[in-house]
Amino acid sequence: MFSHQMWRLLSCILLQATRVLVGAATPIDPFGLYAYGPGISGARVFYSNELAFIGNQTQIDDEEAASVLFNKWGPNNELIANPEGGSSPPSWSNKAFYIPAARSPSHDVGFTLEPDTDMDTSGFIFYGATMLHASSGDNNLRSLWYAVPTRYEKVWSLQWNTTGDGHVAVTLRKVPPARPFRDLEDDVGMWLQA
Repeated sequence: MFSHQMWRLLSCILLQATRVLVGAATPIDPFGLYAYGPGISGARVFYSNELAFIGNQTQIDDEEAASVLFNKWGPNNELIANPEGGSSPPSWSNKAFYIPAARSPSHDVGFTLEPDTDMDTSGFIFYGATMLHASSGDNNLRSLWYAVPTRYEKVWSLQWNTTGDGHVAVTLRKVPPARPFRDLEDDVGMWLQA
């Protein structure tokens, strides 16, 4: 049998090993992010011109536009974005996902290889499958994602902490929709035809 001192030593070793494992920067399997909110039921996050959008990327005239696969990496909870495969994949890869820093005048969410002081590329936390952001200033968890209409049908600009006409608060989740996303008008049209 182990003595009391031996148990304490074993407990200390296990505790230290747990701290090392929890703090290790291990990647997780790539995942997509999907927006859910009024009239937006599972629209996928995609890249275009270094900005984040949600919806149907085929509506945008940009050869580099692509649905994004994310990897969570590092002790600061960064998200690294890569284009989802296809017959002719875009030329961009390994871009950091960012929201505007607290002092930034912008509300744009996007992707960058070279973060600057107006971009916050860390603090992305998941509560189950829902993505939140922990600000480095106060460590409060926030979900201030907004979908802002664009000139393209079924395409919204993904923004952070903004309000205005037509802006829709959304939740970002790692869970794809049960059916391909449709906007509310499609759903209403289906209900009226039934």
